[in-house]
Amino acid sequence: MAERALAIAAPTGAEITRTVSVAAGAGLTGLLEGMIVRIAPKMGAAQSILTWGALIGVPAFGVLGALFTRGVTSDVLTGVAAGGVGVLGYSLPEMIAPTVGRRAAPGQLGGGSPVKMLPAGVAGAPARAAAAVGAKSVIEF
Repeated sequence: MAERALAIAAPTGAEITRTVSVAAGAGLTGLLEGMIVRIAPKMGAAQSILTWGALIGVPAFGVLGALFTRGVTSDVLTGVAAGGVGVLGYSLPEMIAPTVGRRAAPGQLGGGSPVKMLPAGVAGAPARAAAAVGAKSVIEF
């Protein structure tokens, strides 16, 4: 039985092609699927179909395509699967337990914090405008 050793050598053309193909598939998938997941909340009733369809469908398509094809196509679809699983892993925690809209408990703000909470809505607009004007940063030399 031949032993395999770790060797450092110049990559072959096939190795470069495979690496570039996988990276291109993963990068394009991450870009396009990330855009779909980000835009989906603005699509109303189609939100859940677009979001879950992209998050589950794209990696499934990539895995099946990589298994049933050969050559560069298989390499690109391996990248699609990897990119799709990456976007799924990034998006899933927020979809399961959303953190947007949560309010911090008073103790999390530091107790006696000097932060003044301005009122929301139209009635609080003058106070917010005044605070925005007063918040200046000046650097003098």
